[in-house]
Amino acid sequence: MQIVLLSTGNREFAATGRDVVRLFYPEARIHLEYVDNHELTLVVSVSKRNRSLNGKAEIKNGQTVLEEKASIKCIDIPEPGDEVNQQKRLIRLALFRLLTRYTGKQPGPWGILTGIRPTKIVHRLKDLGWTDQAIEDYLVKNYDMSHEKAHLLTGIAERQRKYLLDQTEAAKTVSIYVGIPFCPTRCAYCSFPSYALGAHGSLLDPFLDTLKKEVTAVGSALREMGKTVQTIYIGGGTPTVLDRPRLSALLKFIRDYLVSQSTVEITLEAGRPDTISKEKLKTAREYGITRLSINPQSMSGQTLQVIGRRHSPQEVLESVSLARQMGFENINMDIIIGLPGESVSDVEHTLEMISGISPENLTVHTLAVKRASKIREARDNFRLPGPLEVEQMLKVTAEAAAGMGMHSYYLYRQKMMVSPLENTGYAREGFDCIYNIQIIEERQTIIGLGGGAGSKFLEPGTWYLTSQSNPKDPETYIKRIDQLIAGKVDKLHSFG
Repeated sequence: MQIVLLSTGNREFAATGRDVVRLFYPEARIHLEYVDNHELTLVVSVSKRNRSLNGKAEIKNGQTVLEEKASIKCIDIPEPGDEVNQQKRLIRLALFRLLTRYTGKQPGPWGILTGIRPTKIVHRLKDLGWTDQAIEDYLVKNYDMSHEKAHLLTGIAERQRKYLLDQTEAAKTVSIYVGIPFCPTRCAYCSFPSYALGAHGSLLDPFLDTLKKEVTAVGSALREMGKTVQTIYIGGGTPTVLDRPRLSALLKFIRDYLVSQSTVEITLEAGRPDTISKEKLKTAREYGITRLSINPQSMSGQTLQVIGRRHSPQEVLESVSLARQMGFENINMDIIIGLPGESVSDVEHTLEMISGISPENLTVHTLAVKRASKIREARDNFRLPGPLEVEQMLKVTAEAAAGMGMHSYYLYRQKMMVSPLENTGYAREGFDCIYNIQIIEERQTIIGLGGGAGSKFLEPGTWYLTSQSNPKDPETYIKRIDQLIAGKVDKLHSFG
């Protein structure tokens, strides 16, 4: 299907509505200019009159067929100088209501909030002194969000507040992400920058040497500037695909150049149970890993085969047991709902098995069918559960997490989910992952080291961010390392 989405004024106002249109027409091609042979024409506009901002969306076929409006009084705009963002929001809201009427669809509980980090809105309003009830009412009225999701956001944001630094303190610290873009195999759902070790093994040692160079340079610059590292997250890929000598050498560099007494949390992704051994876990303990992530994704053996993972549910249980024996007291487990062929009963089975081994964290992802994934490339070969079934899956995960004594402590959303829902991190009291909170709420500089790692630098005295990214491809990363290091060090110095 081809859809034309036009604005009577700034083209940017039309562009802001694309995500809303995709809620109703996920496979459509959306054009911001007129094209022949299109099936639907949408026109959006904004105006300001009588001390109000107004947004309008219309379906046109030579003449207006249907229209919807949304407005806000200028006096009710929460943040001074935010008129442009409010105009965009009003366009999205009018468009959402228009297409809800036109299609008869109700595409999920999040309304027009299609962004990745919905809790950021709550934190901004809390900074202005708003109460939770006022925030929830605002979200329901101005984003067409459900009361349930609005309440979920305020609850999560309130738990996060104790971890968020003020701008003065945030300027003194950073968190670090270390990306190891290698895996034993590539999972069918994966779009992360990861490379199967069998096919790309010749790049491993040159990559690690380059990563150590980056760790050394950035760590030295941070110390020269008097900045400390609050949290470190070693992800990928699958970092535990490294054998013990390589893992030990990498963790030593991280400890020597990045860790200090101010470092309160170091997470190691041991995502694939088939990459875990007693020797690697001992090494991780020796170098100060405080949080381990063992990620079954599902506890169905059949599902694991379908998605290309070479481990069994039993190996998951054995890996967690081994980690406990080695002294790990903070274990996270990731699962994905909406996996090919799975039903609600499969998810209930997964949660029952996880409940029996009592992790401190449970992270629940809703499957996102990304363009670079095998599922996307061969979608007809996979039976994916429908949106309503996935919504029920999410409900049972929340109930299971509560049954394990956990609360939701961070949340983010992705595009192309099989149901327009969310990813949620749950934790027992005292085991919230601070890195996860910092990376989602974006109130601290995050420096990404390694393959495909992104950096976000906080501008002094603000919550504005400047982003940089390392190349996903290990060969390109190796070739460009001097330039990448210089860019990070220069940015650190320029932002003080």
